[in-house]
Amino acid sequence: MSAWNYQNEARRHALEFLDLGHERHEGKKLLHSNILDSPQRIDDYLHENRDAIYRLVEAVPSRRLSMLRRLADGDELTQMALILGSWQHCRKAVLAYEWLMDNDRFVPGSAYRIATASQGRLFDQLKSRKWTRWPFQWGKSPFPGEKTRREPYAAPDYDEVIDKYDPASGMY
Repeated sequence: MSAWNYQNEARRHALEFLDLGHERHEGKKLLHSNILDSPQRIDDYLHENRDAIYRLVEAVPSRRLSMLRRLADGDELTQMALILGSWQHCRKAVLAYEWLMDNDRFVPGSAYRIATASQGRLFDQLKSRKWTRWPFQWGKSPFPGEKTRREPYAAPDYDEVIDKYDPASGMY
């Protein structure tokens, strides 16, 4: 298996989290307003709960709803934050695979979900770079610096598969 296959699976995992949050209109509004109030607070929360995010990324989709309910004790804002954190983690994994392929540092063999979780962790160890923190499909980003982008392709980490995906239709 090539690194490209792993990167493509990480993209697919990101889309799974887009779909998971797509119909949660009130939850997205609540999360959006909380991020507007304090972007650092969400960053801190996601950092403090990174182990839960890793477990969500590693889990098969059929287990995620029950995991979210258990992890968030039914709280919609907490569930949306964990969904966003999981989407971000998958997006970082896609970027990490890109770096690995560009630098001949990837050896395939692990299960896709385990590898996605691992490569997302690797991203945090890479040299700092700009990346997208809010799905374009969820509307205007509440994060500073992302508010001025008009089109997904203007993002420094534009990924055609992730950024052109339409959760409403399931099409690209």
